[in-house]
Amino acid sequence: MDTAQVITAAGLFIGIFAILFGIFTLMWQMNRQSTRLEAKMDAQGKELRAEIETQGKRVSQSELEQARLNGVNSVLLQQTHTHQNVGDDD
Repeated sequence: MDTAQVITAAGLFIGIFAILFGIFTLMWQMNRQSTRLEAKMDAQGKELRAEIETQGKRVSQSELEQARLNGVNSVLLQQTHTHQNVGDDD
């Protein structure tokens, strides 16, 4: 092998190594970015779950209050009708 062939072979070897190193670096960066995005998505998912639970509790409290008011109203309506009937008989 003469000097030109050695230089050509070394150049090809360095070029192939550089390409492989570049591919490895890009894969590593993509993996790192993916891990960051997954962490952000997990954090947002936890926040959304907490917000949904909070909204569910608010709705439940509101429904309980409405049911209580409906019960009170039904009792008052029964008493009102009873009093009206007594008043009409007199």
